[in-house]
Amino acid sequence: MAGEVGRGVRHEDGSGLEGEHHRPVTVRSVAGLAWPIAVQMLSYTAMGLVDTLFVGQVGTSALAAVGLGSITAHLVQGGGVGLVSGTRVLVSQRHGASDSDGARLAAWAGLRLAVALTAVVPLSWWILEPTLGLLGAEGSVLTIGLDWTRVRVLAIPFLWTSVALSAWFQGRGDTRTPMVSTLAANGVNIVLDPVFVWGVGPIEGIGAVGTAVATVAGMAVGLLVLAVAARRSLGESPAWSSSTVSRVATLGAPIGARYILEVTAFAVFAALLASVGEAAMAAHIVVIRIASVSFLPGHAIGEAASVLVGQAVGAGSRVRARSAWWSATVLATVVMGIFGGLFLAVPELLTAGFGLEPSVGAIARDLMRVAAAMQVLDAVAMVGLGVLAGAGETRFTMRLGVAAAWL
Repeated sequence: MAGEVGRGVRHEDGSGLEGEHHRPVTVRSVAGLAWPIAVQMLSYTAMGLVDTLFVGQVGTSALAAVGLGSITAHLVQGGGVGLVSGTRVLVSQRHGASDSDGARLAAWAGLRLAVALTAVVPLSWWILEPTLGLLGAEGSVLTIGLDWTRVRVLAIPFLWTSVALSAWFQGRGDTRTPMVSTLAANGVNIVLDPVFVWGVGPIEGIGAVGTAVATVAGMAVGLLVLAVAARRSLGESPAWSSSTVSRVATLGAPIGARYILEVTAFAVFAALLASVGEAAMAAHIVVIRIASVSFLPGHAIGEAASVLVGQAVGAGSRVRARSAWWSATVLATVVMGIFGGLFLAVPELLTAGFGLEPSVGAIARDLMRVAAAMQVLDAVAMVGLGVLAGAGETRFTMRLGVAAAWL
């Protein structure tokens, strides 16, 4: 990290630097960078939420199957998402150091990593059924879950490549282009869900698996939007730089390890929950979908802070890095605190649209109160993790995140 921090430094506190690099980051600045990320993440979450709404109409078994299939898909894709995420850290640091060629080289390194990782996807088919079995899927839940997951993993290469391209835009402070890409992907997903689930005209419905088909199509469209937007600014592929690829991988590997180990902890919990019964699993999936609406804005604010801190590190401004952390913490706490109040006040209203059986609805309402208690704590934690990652401290965040998940 020292090599990155040293670029452009004039004084320890960043004074003497020209332009905005030495000014403290305000809450408004964080919000301006964070809101497109929040919309992007909420739009991605909306894919899962809309899928859940459609699957909920198919039945409780289908809902439990898709929930376990989602965990399995995240186990497959999590490591790659984290590894490629190192791209944004390096792009933001080099952009802050006014090293445009270095930032472009970092983006191409991330794209090459994403493409290379696609070889993992066909191999993942061999572990899908055993993984679902370990999570507690059996009978119709296993059958539906396996069919759904086999289709869903086909979207993973699109996701990894999109993460690399989004890192190019976000690391330079452009959070709107990735937002537009995700909105396009979500729009396609929403339109195609009823087509493939129930069937329209000559197209025969295929039930819960149809939501996986719609997600694959949506992610492909989202990647196309990003690729077209990046074509001019990224330019032609530069010569291979093993040192840059190694740097991206070094920054991203702990993030990937953290994702996998956190999802594994979540999977172990889901396996225990599945043994309780389908009603408990279905309620858990519904509440996770709803709670994601609050978690992801907080996560988006953390991601914005990560970019701002990365740029400050590149410019050598400790004042700007510290103020980005504090402003982001204040903003995330307020936003997620509001959601927590809603979860406590109207849990029945928030779960009403999922067509839940009475036993499932009762469990879901209790879980909404638990989700409310997490809001402020999660806000502080997510901003802190994002800020440290932006500074290049991805190994520390890995240890902290894994410890929190497993404890």
